[in-house]
Amino acid sequence: MQKTLVILAALAFLAGCGKEHSAQEAAQDARDVAMVEKMNQAPFKPTLPIAITRDDVERYGLDKPGCGFRKGQGTANAEDPIFIAGKDEGFMRVGSDLKRFSAKDVSADLPGGARTSYVGLSSWIDIVRLPDAGTGSDDLTWPARLIVHDAQERVAFRADGTMTCRS
Repeated sequence: MQKTLVILAALAFLAGCGKEHSAQEAAQDARDVAMVEKMNQAPFKPTLPIAITRDDVERYGLDKPGCGFRKGQGTANAEDPIFIAGKDEGFMRVGSDLKRFSAKDVSADLPGGARTSYVGLSSWIDIVRLPDAGTGSDDLTWPARLIVHDAQERVAFRADGTMTCRS
């Protein structure tokens, strides 16, 4: 009986050592995975939208019901939006490319059938209504924040401005 207890104690001791060793291996594996994920993450690249001109609106048929986001207030290009939000899609010019974003159906409605979230190939856009600080906003014109997220969920662009909608 005493011999059996000694054998069981020795086996328990060895089993405990194995658990400690596997815990150390698991911690090292977790560090290795985190390092590989960090190495595979694309370097951060900010998004710098350019105003969508009236020529762009005419050329691409963007003059539909929806909303336009204009950065800041009283800027030289105040009439040219940097994002146009429609019922099914939104548009933003980045460099020479006019990027198309699909409306996210589960996001909130805006006037003119626009949505508060749009998803693109490598980024997505959120539109947030800001409090009216005496700007005289109404249902069709209101202060807003435009946020562009990259594929790794980092904020690539953020600006406050005015959202102007039409039906």
